[in-house]
Amino acid sequence: MKTFILGLTCGLALSAAAAAAAAETLQVYGFPAAFEINGQKKEPGIEYTVLNYNGHAYVPIRFIGESLGLGVRYIDRDRVISVQNEPGETDAASKALWRVQYRLKIGQDAAAVKELLGPPAAERTAGDGQKAVWRYDFAAAAGYGYDAFAIDRSGLEEGSLQGQLLVTWSEAGSVERIEMWYSKVQGSERRLYTHYLYPDGSSGGALIE
Repeated sequence: MKTFILGLTCGLALSAAAAAAAAETLQVYGFPAAFEINGQKKEPGIEYTVLNYNGHAYVPIRFIGESLGLGVRYIDRDRVISVQNEPGETDAASKALWRVQYRLKIGQDAAAVKELLGPPAAERTAGDGQKAVWRYDFAAAAGYGYDAFAIDRSGLEEGSLQGQLLVTWSEAGSVERIEMWYSKVQGSERRLYTHYLYPDGSSGGALIE
């Protein structure tokens, strides 16, 4: 049986696990340590833990990456930890898509989301068994009109907008779930991709065939 320590370096709601297999046991210890990044001391929050395993320190990559201005996320389907710079000289839509994938988190409040993405294009309040939802339209064409709180797949396929985001809110007023669809032009073909963030913090996404 293979032994896994899920997300030792991740800090994306990742937990350290020591699993016993046959006569083998992993010894993992907490390793309290301060960080100095570019000459400035930074203290990790209570959600982060530094671990020591086999004489090596395992640090929370999200904390380190974001302290350096990088985006960090775990791509479940590929089992890959993605670390990426924020796009520099590029269009506003690409920056917004990056912020959704690398900065938008479950549990954030409305003020944090507006600081990150600005005001939504449309809002639905909670009631009649429906949860509150915000919709963002990225790089929408002039005169783009859409009233539904569902992804406008046709609009994305036709190039009427580059991306669309639905933020579902909990009763407590925090981000509960996100769904984003966005397009990329490859050669002469426009392809659609999805990005999801679920209430438990896990993520998903795919190329729409």
